[in-house]
Amino acid sequence: MAGMEHTEAKTKPDVSVIIVADYAAGEAETCAGLRMVLQELAKQTFAGRAEFILVESERFRHGLSAELLATLPALRTVFAEPRNSFALRNIGIQHAAAEIIAFLDTDCVPEPDWLYWLVAALNSRKNLSAVSGRTTYGSGGLMQRTLSLLSRAYVDRGGPGETRHFSNNNGAFRKEALLTHPFPTSDNPFVAALHAGVILRDGGRLWFEPRARVVHAFGGWALEREVSRNAGWATVAIRRVDSQARLAWLVSLGYASIPVFVLICMLRSWGRLLRLRRHYGLAWYEVPVGFGIAAATSLMQIPGMRAALRGGTITDTAYR
Repeated sequence: MAGMEHTEAKTKPDVSVIIVADYAAGEAETCAGLRMVLQELAKQTFAGRAEFILVESERFRHGLSAELLATLPALRTVFAEPRNSFALRNIGIQHAAAEIIAFLDTDCVPEPDWLYWLVAALNSRKNLSAVSGRTTYGSGGLMQRTLSLLSRAYVDRGGPGETRHFSNNNGAFRKEALLTHPFPTSDNPFVAALHAGVILRDGGRLWFEPRARVVHAFGGWALEREVSRNAGWATVAIRRVDSQARLAWLVSLGYASIPVFVLICMLRSWGRLLRLRRHYGLAWYEVPVGFGIAAATSLMQIPGMRAALRGGTITDTAYR
């Protein structure tokens, strides 16, 4: 019996990587992005033992060819009935064998040392519950670099350090934290702040590691309108169900809370532009343009906020 336990401990992976699509699931473009992700996961410099698990809805089983899945020979595929991404993540947790579980979206291409830095952050700080990496849209034009900061830097501190947020598309948890606090059963993946808040109130600690980098697919203004609308919905929806969330009292003002939320969002975006511009490739003289783009994306949150105040959800969306 002792020998069996020793063998199991020896073969247990150091990290489980769960791959999920939360946007445009089943589309040809998503499958092309998945291929790139699998190719880069095969090149990871992480020296430990890793298992890779793709979790997808049963309805897309026949859309994933054997040739595509063979891009990463170590990949294991799990198909399940649920369609929303949070439910799929929770199913992936049940299939993960490691005590550290990393999450990666199918539209996020990791750098070769991505997994190394996530695991290193958790192994070197035993009191952490989770760690998030840096997500960008790559080094394109001014609009692309600015939107990269405005949409993806909500967890970014500049350097390594504690944070109050978690990035679903690029990060890792201790399995124990996820078993105690599974992902919320929501059809909208933008309520990650609700999950983070529960973990923090239970004494958990979240960390940001800028060297764990991924490049998120850039969809231009069409995607940014979608991101902003969903983010606006989540801003209000989270505070409707969590009275302990910051500024939750504002929702009692009804529609009068919208200008306040928009102003707060705008000011926070401007602050991030000033603090983090170098990390996202923005020169000082490009910041004023960034202020204008931040104002526009903040205003684009209004339709989502109105829907949440009415108690509704966003149904015409490619997010799940």
